[in-house]
Amino acid sequence: MNALSKRIKTGFYGKHLQQHWLTYAMMLPGIIWAVLFCYIPIYGVIIAFKDYKPSLGFFDSSWVGLKHFEALFRKDFPRILRNTLLISGGNFLVGFPIPIMFALLVTGAKNKFFRKVSQTLSYVPHFVSWVVVSAMCFIFFAPANGYINILLRSLGFVDGSIGFLENGPMFIVMLVAVNVWKATGFSAIIYFAAIAGVDKELYEAAVIDGARPIQRTIYITIPSIMPTITVLLVLSISNILNAGFEQQMVMANNLVWDWADVLDTYAYRFGLSQLRYSYGAAVGLFKSAVAMMLLICANAFMHRRTGYSLYR
Repeated sequence: MNALSKRIKTGFYGKHLQQHWLTYAMMLPGIIWAVLFCYIPIYGVIIAFKDYKPSLGFFDSSWVGLKHFEALFRKDFPRILRNTLLISGGNFLVGFPIPIMFALLVTGAKNKFFRKVSQTLSYVPHFVSWVVVSAMCFIFFAPANGYINILLRSLGFVDGSIGFLENGPMFIVMLVAVNVWKATGFSAIIYFAAIAGVDKELYEAAVIDGARPIQRTIYITIPSIMPTITVLLVLSISNILNAGFEQQMVMANNLVWDWADVLDTYAYRFGLSQLRYSYGAAVGLFKSAVAMMLLICANAFMHRRTGYSLYR
């Protein structure tokens, strides 16, 4: 044992640890938190395969196999999956490219004051509570006196009004628009950082060669931030079943609930509200398993197509 410990201390990892001990010390609280709250509780997913009763605990509850998964797939699954994919797909198709375009437009502005103000103001919606956002939506999207309907009527686009809060498909359109508005500025932060790290000498050389701003963006900026785009794209694809929770709970009503109900709200209603813990755990485990498969497949595809990936 002494020889082994001595070898570890004098080996590559021992020297690396001695040189970077401060970095690892700063990482330690995060590692401890992840182990305690992310990895150790994983054993709790076994209740998805049991008829869990709190009085009996995780291990003494009876095994039921795939009973809860079978109930999920034959009951409300098509409707829930449809809603989840419509909302999350809309958030992905619209919400993924917009922060990139926003970051490119803002960083391309010549006025430094305008750039700073635009960046600062774009962060604000992220910190607004969904309860406040819900109240704003009722003001803007109300059927009769909502500002959006008033504007559409004044421009002659509609004669009556659009029931954003009463029609299921229109509710999804409104929800996607609000999600994109709320997330664009905060999501663009990482792109601002990536663009700031691009070598300025490349731009200077391009200017000397007569490249226009749009050409510098296409041939220098976008290729330089492609690794960042690839990583976030892989993570976004793996997150495709995450269609939100708070916004549906505070903004939806009985008229649109059949279109607003997604996997997270479904798991909450059946898993906690009805005390069917095993059923709710089965819904969550299904969502996590699909996310893991999407992550692996998307990462392999992007690595093959672009050479960049989240991991090798």
